[in-house]
Amino acid sequence: MNRQWLAAPMADVQDDYTTTQGFAGYVSKPEITQLSPNYLVKGSRDVLVDYANRVISRNGYTLYNQANTNAGGIKGSFEWETSTGTFLSFRSFDHTLQFDWNGTYNSLLTNLRSPYVEFVRVLDFTEQTDVLLFVNGDGAQMHRWSGGVSKVRSSTSTTVTKQGVLTAVTTIAFNAGDGVSVAPTITNSSNSFVSAGFAAGDILHVAGSASNNSNFTIASVAAGMITLVMSDVLVSEAAGATVTLYNQTGPTWKSARFFSSVSGRAIVYNGVSYTYTGGETTDTLTGLTSFPTVTAGDSVWQASDTIALPSAITSADGSFYPDLIGTQLNIVYLGSTKSALIFGSKANDYTNFTLTSPRAQGDPILQPLTSGPCTCIIPVDTDRQILNIQNTLVFGSGSDSFDQIDFHMSADNTTELCRIIRYKTAKTDGVYSKNGICPIKNNTLYISNEPALVPLSQATLENSNDRRNVPLSDPIKDDFDAYDFTDSHVVYWKRAVYITVPSQGILLIYDMMRNLWQPPQYIPVSRLAVIDGWLYGHCSTTNETYKLFVGTNDNGSQIKQRARFAYNNGGSRTRVKSMSQYWTDGYITPNATITMYQYFGYNGYLGVKSLTITGSDESIAVLPEASPLGTDVFGVDPLGGASLSAIPGLPYSGSILARFYQIDTMARKQFVESYVEYATDDLDAQFAILAHGSNMQDSGTAHISHKK
Repeated sequence: MNRQWLAAPMADVQDDYTTTQGFAGYVSKPEITQLSPNYLVKGSRDVLVDYANRVISRNGYTLYNQANTNAGGIKGSFEWETSTGTFLSFRSFDHTLQFDWNGTYNSLLTNLRSPYVEFVRVLDFTEQTDVLLFVNGDGAQMHRWSGGVSKVRSSTSTTVTKQGVLTAVTTIAFNAGDGVSVAPTITNSSNSFVSAGFAAGDILHVAGSASNNSNFTIASVAAGMITLVMSDVLVSEAAGATVTLYNQTGPTWKSARFFSSVSGRAIVYNGVSYTYTGGETTDTLTGLTSFPTVTAGDSVWQASDTIALPSAITSADGSFYPDLIGTQLNIVYLGSTKSALIFGSKANDYTNFTLTSPRAQGDPILQPLTSGPCTCIIPVDTDRQILNIQNTLVFGSGSDSFDQIDFHMSADNTTELCRIIRYKTAKTDGVYSKNGICPIKNNTLYISNEPALVPLSQATLENSNDRRNVPLSDPIKDDFDAYDFTDSHVVYWKRAVYITVPSQGILLIYDMMRNLWQPPQYIPVSRLAVIDGWLYGHCSTTNETYKLFVGTNDNGSQIKQRARFAYNNGGSRTRVKSMSQYWTDGYITPNATITMYQYFGYNGYLGVKSLTITGSDESIAVLPEASPLGTDVFGVDPLGGASLSAIPGLPYSGSILARFYQIDTMARKQFVESYVEYATDDLDAQFAILAHGSNMQDSGTAHISHKK
């Protein structure tokens, strides 16, 4: 094998290349020998067609919070943006339900009957805040949690005081600084800022001051001084006013989302639950029994409780153990994968399921589904032109049906009719997995039992010849037919749909903007979560969570990247061709070695030639630190000033790619069709292919000699 820069005269037929570029995505359904060679095909993995239409390495993933404890894979998850502005991520595995807070996943429950947990948020009219309800088929009950979590400052055997609060303090002074080099500060002659639990990065709320009642950002904390960020503005003020300071969790336990009216309310400290009876509207809970001495900065959280289902449900179906839950207009709907009944609560009381006759608007509901047990509950905002409905719930029913909940007011607006309407569906239209569903703007995508990725609106299209009935997954139908979508999860993020295939350890990506599929990504996740605007994945094999598409390795392991292109026959299926040189250009990290495989003939039956592209080879790569014209002739600085800007890899990879051009030469090979594959397994290696092609020409011989 020889490598060289393109230097021969353009008239030389040996250097007349026909290149493939502008790549079109990944397919698996079309006939592989009839495709344009700018398609990626089966065998490709862990590469992407980016927005520049390059084929480029995907980024890796990194561990989020703690490493695994040899527990099972994650089966349930939920992201809760509360009504008070806090955000909580949940995950469930084995018998454990955890929530993400203070840099770790904390165990909320450790006695789950099943790791498959379904969640919904609903407004509690008594507490005047939203609460989290969840079910997992563990009896005739729902679980409830307030989302209350805080750090503690001190305790007695009967009380506990929350951290991050100084109440009615008269020793606080404010110093304006100059806004340029001297930052504004808040001083405390009692030196209690550190012990109170304030920390850098906290949002500090001030109340009771004469001139500084506002919110500020803490830059640093000492016992007697809080330094604010330079952009904050204070008015100088001497001590004396009765000032209250608190961080973002609020000055009271109730403002930190702890229950104040629920019977039997309790907090959890070091895995033990302690009931309390008062103090919620202050920074000190009271009425505890034998509460231990705490270490300042330790975490406590509201204990979850259970709500027994009333006789309205248990008498209607004594075996009704809900494992599905949804909400619409603050009505909580309960379903079971072992029952055809759907129960809805009163709109202003999620514990009340008692039926009324006549039924007024917002009263409880009992309805049977049309085709068997419930399979999923889907909140939808659907295209009125297609379904003539909007803002409703849809229930999966049996193996192939969907039922819509529908309401109609009486003429005098005193009573409301509730009914179930069945969609017109085909035998394979039912949902494959209860979480294989994703609401997106005016539609909902789901994985059907075909299996296929389809919009829910297709369930009502009566014209079978309508192109809108073609599944979105049709270009990769062969792959979809081979996958087991059990426990699959579907999420929309940054203009693309992400689909987990836990049984195969694969993540599928459908780019909705460009209507193309990416090659399979071998990332072992079962559930997906969007946390702080970024995509995370919960592991399908153990209890770990990963931040996806960052860095250049998979939590320390190399990424096995393969870019395999469709067959190229030079435009003729019948003539014999030949080549002696192959051109590739793109980008590469200096630590990468790409192996390029040339497969001659169908499946390489005429031979396979392997060639290498090495990122550290300065004979083919323009390294990132290279300058446009060099420094020897024009002086110390290159002409035009700085050296060439480095070409970055995918965003958030942290890698720098060198530009490369390479011609690989070989003994002239005759063939009818061929295809090429680029591969690397190097740790932290990345590459991008911009164009590739050969000096293919007609061999000048007869057509294929397969006459009979």
